[in-house]
Formats: sequence, C-alpha cells, structure tokens
Amino acid sequence: MISVEASNVSTAWLYVAGRLDLEPKRKAIHTVVRIADPVAETPAVREAMDDLLAAQKLQSVDTVANTIFPAAIASSSRDHAELVERYVRVYAFLRKRYSQNRRGTYFGRLVQYPVGDEPFDQIGAVITRIGIERDGGNPKQARYETVLAVPDDAAMNAPVYIPGRDNNAMAFPCLSHCSFQLDTEGRVHLLATYRSQYMVQRGYGNYVGLGRLLAHVAGETGLQVGHLTVVAGLAHLESPVVPVRRMLARFVEVR
Repeated sequence: MISVEASNVSTAWLYVAGRLDLEPKRKAIHTVVRIADPVAETPAVREAMDDLLAAQKLQSVDTVANTIFPAAIASSSRDHAELVERYVRVYAFLRKRYSQNRRGTYFGRLVQYPVGDEPFDQIGAVITRIGIERDGGNPKQARYETVLAVPDDAAMNAPVYIPGRDNNAMAFPCLSHCSFQLDTEGRVHLLATYRSQYMVQRGYGNYVGLGRLLAHVAGETGLQVGHLTVVAGLAHLESPVVPVRRMLARFVEVR
C-alpha cells in the first residue's frame, strides 16, 4: 500500500510516481493520495508532463482532464444547468469522434447516468443536496454510500460504474465513483475511487480533472474547495519509465 499527502496536483503525481517506481513491477495495491489544494499545480512540472505525453503520442493533461470535467464549456456557462445542457448536445459527437470516448466520458456518465427512462444528473443532485444541507442550519457532513444505491437516493454519492454493462476488465470506466463531504469550515471535499489507474497515461490528468470537478461543485454551492483524496485499487507506473525518472530527478530532491 502507498499513502501520499501532497500540497498540489504536481507534487502528488511526482510522489506517487516515485513511490511506484520502487515497487515490484511498478505496481501497488490500494494507493491513497490526498491533495491539499487540488486546483494548484507547479507550472514547470505541468509543462514537463505535457512534453512527456506529446513525445509518446499520448493524450495531453487537459484532454484527459476534460473527460472528467469539461473546463472550457464550463467557463462560458452561466451555471451547472447550462453546462449540462450544452455538454449533452455535443456528447454524441464526442463519443463518435474520439475512439477513446466510444463508451462515454466520466463527466457524461456523471451527468447522464442511466436510470429508468431518463438519464440522471448526479452532479446536479449533489449540488442541490449540498445547498439544502448548507442552508438547513445543521448540515450533515457525509452520507452512507453503496455502489448499489440508486443515484437520486444517494445524492452525495455519484457512481460511474454500471453493473451488468461495464464488464470489460481493462476498459472504461476505471473511475468507480465520486463522493463529496462537507466540513464545519465551509469546505467541500472529494473522495474519488478508481478500480485501477495508469499513472503515466492518465494519472496527472485525472488529478486535474477531479480538482476542477470539485471546484465546480464548490463554486455552485458557495463553498470553498477542500482536499481531494484519490484511492486506486491498483496503481501502475507503466512505460515509458525513463522520461518519468528524468522528471523525478529534476523535480524531486529526495526519493
């Protein structure tokens, strides 16, 4: 098991990559990463990460992050409702145009979760429920959770996995669910659970996207951004390892 606490997204990724590089086969069961400020990065590390991905012809950090939260659409939307309306209009195109999205995107699954006859906006439900709790005078800090819960009965819990449909061991979605918690200081926190996570191809972008999703929920509810905790059932520092080690040598003083 690997447990990491980091100040921002960049240091979190570096610490996890460094720890995984020391593990047999560069894999670890039950990796826990806690990021104090999940909307902050170190620019030089981000630039190096994008250079590494481009050199390997892999998706950029922003491309990966946008599968979790579409920052560009959100920045020009008035509120969450407009964001979802606009995203739904282009969702079919995104799934058809990009082969990696053919089974959907994480954000699409979160705001169009298939329940009954109509898709269900889980993030909208989270925002609504947090608002109710915030204004109720004695807000509940957490909810009981289960992956079997119907989304609108567990509005602090946003499942991604669909039992019976998502059966491919290596395919979408690796992100299982997102769970939001409130604290007594006016902050909202996010716990994200992955069944598996590839740290080179998607790890950094996952952290960025989750941080942006958390910031969106915080902004829509008038709360502050809290910490992001990411739990991976299996984390893997896959190839290419040499450029990752160069980044570690450059940015991490002690490994």
